[in-house]
Amino acid sequence: MKKIYTILVALVLVGSISAQAQIKFGIKGGLNLPSLDAQGGALSADNANGWHAGLALELKLPIIGIEADALYSQIGVDGFDIGGTVADLQNTTLDIPVVAKLYILKVLNIQAGPQFSFLTSSKHGVEDIKSQIDNKAFGFVAGLGVELGGLMASGRFIFPSTITVQNAGDYKTSNIQISVGYWFKK
Repeated sequence: MKKIYTILVALVLVGSISAQAQIKFGIKGGLNLPSLDAQGGALSADNANGWHAGLALELKLPIIGIEADALYSQIGVDGFDIGGTVADLQNTTLDIPVVAKLYILKVLNIQAGPQFSFLTSSKHGVEDIKSQIDNKAFGFVAGLGVELGGLMASGRFIFPSTITVQNAGDYKTSNIQISVGYWFKK
């Protein structure tokens, strides 16, 4: 009898949560402001701004939400030295941030969570160097967002993670992402 009672209570709780839950789907894009720092050495390259674009999905409860994005992201470094050859470095990644959102005043939210990044291409000048760079990275994201109707905007900081480039050493990367987008289902 206790098992049946426990199952009934669990079903009522799940039903009440799912009745309040809202699933939103949207698109977003924006600007990447990357930073690349050499560890244990000097880096004489300039960071080049990039862009990101992709899809967003959110499960939203009254004051909290979980948002997962799939973003195609491009960043670069001007004048990057690999083994004595200096050229522009252009990386593209598939970034998957999964952030918890705490809503304040219904329009403002605080965001935090992990980000998984997968390198899709890397060019040093005209040379493909994807095989010389770690193809996976893990980071942490924190930021603020604003939602007005279906419109959304956010600013996120992706905390430093370390990548290894063959013949060039270890580097710490971080990124500021400024995004705008639209939720299709509100």
